[in-house]
Amino acid sequence: MDETQCLRMIRASLAPSTGCTEPAAIALNAATARRAARGTVTQVTARLDAYLFKNAMGVGIPGADERGVDLCVALGITAGDADAGMNALHTVTAEQLAAAKALRGCVKVEIVDGVSGLYIETILRTDCDAVRVVTVGAHDHIALVEHAPFTEAPAEQESVEEGGAHCGSLAEFIAFADTVALDKLAFLRDALTMNRTIYDRAMSDELAHCVLPKITLDDPSLCASAKRMAGAASYARMHGVPLPGSDARMNGCELPAIILSGSGNQGITLFLTVDAAARYFSIPEEKELRAIALAALANVYIKSFIGPLSSVCACGVASGLSASLGVVYLLGGGEGEMVQAARNILGSVSGMICDGAKEGCASKVALSAGLAVEAACLALEG
Repeated sequence: MDETQCLRMIRASLAPSTGCTEPAAIALNAATARRAARGTVTQVTARLDAYLFKNAMGVGIPGADERGVDLCVALGITAGDADAGMNALHTVTAEQLAAAKALRGCVKVEIVDGVSGLYIETILRTDCDAVRVVTVGAHDHIALVEHAPFTEAPAEQESVEEGGAHCGSLAEFIAFADTVALDKLAFLRDALTMNRTIYDRAMSDELAHCVLPKITLDDPSLCASAKRMAGAASYARMHGVPLPGSDARMNGCELPAIILSGSGNQGITLFLTVDAAARYFSIPEEKELRAIALAALANVYIKSFIGPLSSVCACGVASGLSASLGVVYLLGGGEGEMVQAARNILGSVSGMICDGAKEGCASKVALSAGLAVEAACLALEG
């Protein structure tokens, strides 16, 4: 793979997202349907693949004090910004939330059988119109917007950001990280800053204790630091931090995070684990950005095989593993040590399942971050 291909793969896999990616994707789809439809909404049907439904049913929603897929759909209609991509719920007012709750009774949610990839379909009917919107392959890839009479659904397709990733190799990813001009990685600095902001907010709101015990919070070691940074940031996204001027705790963080291959928790795991190691060892920024670039390529490669959503926790087998490779790179290791680090962490996390997005994800993120560091250090020690 050449430098242009590598940069394109990384850029395509990254995007800012407000709140968990599944509610954001559902809201974006519904917001697109509402924008296209004329008249007053009378009935809404949302059809989702089983994995996406699993990840959306119990997680916090930005600006909302309740949860549920039907509320994700309704908020997309009353508050969603169809032009904001995965930031579709970046501004939710009290009035819009109230309107969404009133609309929930008109929303029907169904699981689509027989699809293996990411799939969202909203059929929105009004007093004078009917619109259908379909998302396939990637959380923000809206493949169809049509008015009745409706056609057949688009065929499932490979994830947009992961297409072509099968052809890469670890040796090529290392060569890219070693040689790419630093100014071409400036976008990774911006992404890292965004995820650091989530962590800083989580710590200022004392959310880390919801994920980790005091003995870990007080531990200055590298493993504990990685668990603290990644775990606290993940909890802030999954549960939420108070919205400015709000007395109640909202259940979806209004601060955007950088998602990686469709997952904010993967972005947090990868970026903040490598960042914890770079801070601990006082690694120069240039080396850290190169390590993140290598790790991001590895993550896209892995996700191209397991898909955008799956039954295994990708924070472990994808971003945890990839972060471990990044830590090896930071500390001067080569391909052999990276392969051993991958074996080390897969021996620890390969059985960790995804049982749906929620606060418990923060525990899995913290676990993956700590194991990523340990796997890298074990490999470097032979």
